[in-house]
Amino acid sequence: MKHATLDDQLITAGPESPAQARCPECGAPVVKRKRARMDGAVTYFYRHQQGQGEDCPLRYTPISADR
Repeated sequence: MKHATLDDQLITAGPESPAQARCPECGAPVVKRKRARMDGAVTYFYRHQQGQGEDCPLRYTPISADR
């Protein structure tokens, strides 16, 4: 997710944003991650901590192969 909350304020993931925040939808802890794009640019995003946000509608759930 591109946005998270910290101290009840919406923040955008970026190089200067905090490493930990909260999910704006479910309130679970999220951590900042980064990924290199194909053109070499870096994109930042927040992801739920492992084991958190299981029922969050913003959480990415991959389709299983047996479907």
